[in-house]
Amino acid sequence: MATTTHLALEIDWSDPDTLVAVAGAVLGLGLGIGAPLFYISRDNLDEERLQELREINRQHFKETGEYLSEEELKAIRQPRWTDRREFVDDD
Repeated sequence: MATTTHLALEIDWSDPDTLVAVAGAVLGLGLGIGAPLFYISRDNLDEERLQELREINRQHFKETGEYLSEEELKAIRQPRWTDRREFVDDD
């Protein structure tokens, strides 16, 4: 006669520690996947805006012979949060 062994995890879903662990795992997985996807979508959208701005700048150069100033460019395209950081060497 063959003997079979059944391995099963008995999880007590009423235990608060189990619920906290599962919630933490789900939240961590969601943020671990969601945050990079969000930043990728923002980068893609910014690249599209940048291409539009370059086209506007070329058109302005054809019409006036001058490129848009830095102030005009900043008014059209707000800097991303990563562009606002200041890199300071505090050594």
